[in-house]
Amino acid sequence: MKKAFKKYYGYQLLTAILLSVLLPFLSQQMGWHRIHRVIWLYLVINGIYTLYLGYAIRKNGYTPLLILLTPVLFAGVSSVWLNIVPMQYGIYFSLLYLVLSLFTFFGDTRDDPDEKLIPIENGYHSLPSGSKEELLLPIDGGFKS
Repeated sequence: MKKAFKKYYGYQLLTAILLSVLLPFLSQQMGWHRIHRVIWLYLVINGIYTLYLGYAIRKNGYTPLLILLTPVLFAGVSSVWLNIVPMQYGIYFSLLYLVLSLFTFFGDTRDDPDEKLIPIENGYHSLPSGSKEELLLPIDGGFKS
């Protein structure tokens, strides 16, 4: 069960539900002021999670559709269906979460396997490995006048 939970993105789904639905609901029930909810929950905590989510999707090779997980849950469930978050906040913050996760998804390309390849007409080929074969050119460039 644990292997299937991990394989089918269970941790990401559970965390997205916790941060997008449960925390706004609990903060509303506890009587937090709206400004504290906006700053701490919607900007800081959910923002950091969406940055992590974009990175984790890229690093682990998850489907890129998971980028939509937090924004859809936040806007759809918390704003439209349950009315925990005002509609305007739900739309704008879901767009912010989408942009943040796309930043980290497309941002770091240092670990790409094709980073050390050069483009050639028929696709990518590996760089030469420094073979001992030397190409000798005449000093004058081979042109005689």
